[in-house]
Amino acid sequence: MMVACVSNDPGGLADHQRSRAAAFESAYPLTPGKRYAVVGMGITETVFHFLVRDDLGGARLAPAGMFDLVEAPIPAGWLFALGSGIRASGRDLWTDPVVATWGYRELVEDPEHFSALMDEDPCAVAVFAREISVAEASGA
Repeated sequence: MMVACVSNDPGGLADHQRSRAAAFESAYPLTPGKRYAVVGMGITETVFHFLVRDDLGGARLAPAGMFDLVEAPIPAGWLFALGSGIRASGRDLWTDPVVATWGYRELVEDPEHFSALMDEDPCAVAVFAREISVAEASGA
């Protein structure tokens, strides 16, 4: 799946695409007009995100509202899972925000993988690097 960045400013997103932290976020390290391979997607609270490699080379979960679809088929081998946030509301959603996740096996099946990836754990980064390299090479 390929997307093209249309904005890197979280403040310019529609209300339903902004997290509670959007007012405190700066521009994402993404370049408007540049294409990015997507290796995962998720819904956290009410925000739909894409997992891409940002311009700094790291894993970035960015609101889907920052992108246009270029190539939209769901990649072969992706898995899907509902998170416990599917039943949460109000303040419960603050502590249990993950509603759904799509993507490569470790992202969906390993509950620690995403946190490890954001913490730049070498094993998680290696899995992400493998997956993003395949996605970028295939152009989809």
